[in-house]
Amino acid sequence: MADKINGYGRGGADITSTRLRAVERGETARQSRTSESASGGDDVKLTHTATSLKQIETRLAGMPDVDRARVDAIRQRVESGDYRMDANRIAERLMRFERELN
Repeated sequence: MADKINGYGRGGADITSTRLRAVERGETARQSRTSESASGGDDVKLTHTATSLKQIETRLAGMPDVDRARVDAIRQRVESGDYRMDANRIAERLMRFERELN
């Protein structure tokens, strides 16, 4: 059964989650949410930043994790011997990355 937080008086506050109360009543979670929203539940308003982040997240979800064309081009250059690494450039970028972390 539900835990109660004892306060003043005989009652107490029911801290059981809405989902658990719905299960105890034999409702599904969807029925419970529908009845809550129909009864005038809380309104949620997102900031412009949150909306923008959600749009960016949606766009990123549709993009591949790896740029296959770039990987294939570099693979061909390595296999043909045309790919040259600049150790100084790599070291400088690693150092810049480390500085940005601190």
